[in-house]
Amino acid sequence: MYLLVSLPSRLLNIFMILGTAKLHTDYYRMRNGVQQHCRTTRTVYHLRCDSCGTEFTKTSKQFNHRSSAHCCDVYCNPRKFAQKQSAILRKFTKLDASSSKTI
Repeated sequence: MYLLVSLPSRLLNIFMILGTAKLHTDYYRMRNGVQQHCRTTRTVYHLRCDSCGTEFTKTSKQFNHRSSAHCCDVYCNPRKFAQKQSAILRKFTKLDASSSKTI
């Protein structure tokens, strides 16, 4: 799955986002006695799990844009995956636990 095992996956995973889609929802609301047509648009991201490789979807509100590693909530444990990624990144950057620098 990755080129090198020693490097963190957040540096190598450039194929995490498989695609995006826009979902449009139409509904009607009453405002001041007048029926209005309203339309909402949601962006849905189609992703691949970095831990198990399954494909899953998340909306733009659920999707963390700052993180470069994503884990599915169905088959994997996201907390365990995050701890493993943090340990790999600490080994890669040679930071110890007493360092005050945030990862």
